[in-house]
Amino acid sequence: MSSAGWILHHYRLSPYAEKARLMLGFKGASWRSVEVSPLPTRPSLQPVLGGFRRIPVLQYGADFFCDTRLIAEVLDSVQPLPPLFPPEARALSTLIANWAEPRAFVMMGPVRFETREDVQPLLELGIQPGDFLRDRAPFMAPAVDTRRSGSVRASARDHVVAYLTVLDDLLRAAGGRHLCGGQPCAADFSAYHTLWWLRQPPQRDALLQRFPALREWADRMAAIGHGHCEPMTADEALQAVRAAQSDAPWTPNWPRVDDERIGQTMVLSADDYGRDPIDGVVSALSDRHVTLTREAGGLGRVRVHFPKVGYELTAAA
Repeated sequence: MSSAGWILHHYRLSPYAEKARLMLGFKGASWRSVEVSPLPTRPSLQPVLGGFRRIPVLQYGADFFCDTRLIAEVLDSVQPLPPLFPPEARALSTLIANWAEPRAFVMMGPVRFETREDVQPLLELGIQPGDFLRDRAPFMAPAVDTRRSGSVRASARDHVVAYLTVLDDLLRAAGGRHLCGGQPCAADFSAYHTLWWLRQPPQRDALLQRFPALREWADRMAAIGHGHCEPMTADEALQAVRAAQSDAPWTPNWPRVDDERIGQTMVLSADDYGRDPIDGVVSALSDRHVTLTREAGGLGRVRVHFPKVGYELTAAA
């Protein structure tokens, strides 16, 4: 794989997409950008992922990588330097990711969305705030439901303050530059995107005023930038799938596991929120990921990759 082949399906206001953009920038990647709507349907992804709708998705030919926790691992497997997972930072990075994503993220919701004004930036993307809230409320309430978030805002703020305090303690213990030392690692990117969300206009970052070291760290993270990206259309991204049908699949050098589910048609869904399912044949399993192989009508065969943690497999009906 060459970094020039990366295609990121994302939208500007997504905190998780910002995490992916920054990780590509950290790797110095040249990548192509397919901007999708915050709301389904998404022509560049619907034929491949069906009902699965989490953003961002990183594409390389006919391989699609879902969830930024896996995207971080994949970027390191393809381009080891600079590392997102240096050995001394892997354990902490894993723990931070599984707190920040999704627990702290969901708790940020009632802090971030205090009034309907907080969703007005959606108008810049041609999305009516009411349409966005109706779409998200069934699986993310009360995080994005301003009518309900008031009742949990105090406890959500308590959680966020505890989260920020831990990050501040880690930063100080590591010398003040980054969470694991002098250079960014996966832990920094997992923690940063939630703060980025609070700092977007209209800003809801008053909680950060008590953490000046964290504010400076966030400025350093933002300065990493997004690398070099060029726009790409949905049709061009789908054409990349067709063109890659004879290419070898992505195969990580991670410990494989013997598992009776390999070769079976199964349904995968997130185990927290946004549980929209995706089905396919389980074609690979390692200690870190699961791969579903699917037939995408008119495009050919695709492989969709997910992290193991945070998802569950069930037998297809």
